[in-house]
Amino acid sequence: MQKYNDQQNQSGMRVLFMFVQMMILSVVYIIIYTSFKAVQYAIEKLDVSVLMYIPVVIAMVVFPVLLYKYRQMFNAGKMLVATIWTMAVASLTVVFLYMYIAQITG
Repeated sequence: MQKYNDQQNQSGMRVLFMFVQMMILSVVYIIIYTSFKAVQYAIEKLDVSVLMYIPVVIAMVVFPVLLYKYRQMFNAGKMLVATIWTMAVASLTVVFLYMYIAQITG
């Protein structure tokens, strides 16, 4: 008779969470790339400054760092909180980038 082992479930959830984070990272990086192209368009056509790249670069650098922190939080046992923070930060990053692009191109 085999005993129940919760370690297998935890390791499976860690792999699943890492996979979900990679998918979220790829979606957010697609939005960041689109934002780079939109800023490039605004620089060429609307004569805005090159400094308009700064918020997009900040999002590109800070987002993976936050995902790493949330993975540490997940591994520490705060699984639901880490999942909620991951989804919330990804949503806010996308919304803020869209608002930023709408502001500089509109």
